Amino acid sequence: MNLVLIGRFKRAQDAEKIEKDIDKLSAQASKDDSLSTLHGDPEDQRFSNEMLSLLRSLKLNTLGPADLGQLVFDHQLRREGDRITVTTDEAEVSVFVKLFIEAGAKVEVFSAHDYPTDGSIDAS
Repeated sequence: MNLVLIGRFKRAQDAEKIEKDIDKLSAQASKDDSLSTLHGDPEDQRFSNEMLSLLRSLKLNTLGPADLGQLVFDHQLRREGDRITVTTDEAEVSVFVKLFIEAGAKVEVFSAHDYPTDGSIDAS
């Protein structure tokens, strides 16, 4: 897919918080993935107790197990001031869209195949 997702936040502090939240969620999602709680039939998917606790502490109510499973897929995240750029070859990026929008960001998603030199995006 060569997708690029850009979140532009109102303040650099908002982008920094979301970057830290993504790091925490990614670490827990990786642990949960190793226990296979994020895969299988949608009706069988569930949160680990640790993930539930983390979601409560971050006050995140819109993310489901399938969203969090996307965090274990290969992606690159780069924060510059009030902007976070995520690049991935995956088609599913709803976890980032939800997190960015909940934090008040303006979100843009596009294929670097079609827009290889858009802004400061490195399409390599």
